[in-house]
Amino acid sequence: MWCRLKLSQTTETAHYQSLRINFKSEIMRASSLCLMFGLVLLMAWTSEAQPVAHAVPESCCFKFIDFQIPASKIKSALKTSSHCPVSGIVVTTPRTEFCVRPDEAWIKPVMEKQLR
Repeated sequence: MWCRLKLSQTTETAHYQSLRINFKSEIMRASSLCLMFGLVLLMAWTSEAQPVAHAVPESCCFKFIDFQIPASKIKSALKTSSHCPVSGIVVTTPRTEFCVRPDEAWIKPVMEKQLR
């Protein structure tokens, strides 16, 4: 066969290796294309999900204070969303916000005053 084609075995081997390299690069291109398509699809899917994610509340309480805040310092007191894992009250002062347990005796009059 080598004689009929008038090719040396070295040339044929080099051609075969060249084809093998090209075949590998085609596989790499195809896998890269699939990866890019998958990433674009994932980005499109997650970007559509964000406007629907209203179930995630803006603020939840995870750490609660163990001291009383004077009523004169409290600017506002708001209950956390029912979607939070633990119910709490976010108390805002002029400087910062604190989380208070709703069963604390001192916060109940503050909450009742805000309802009026």
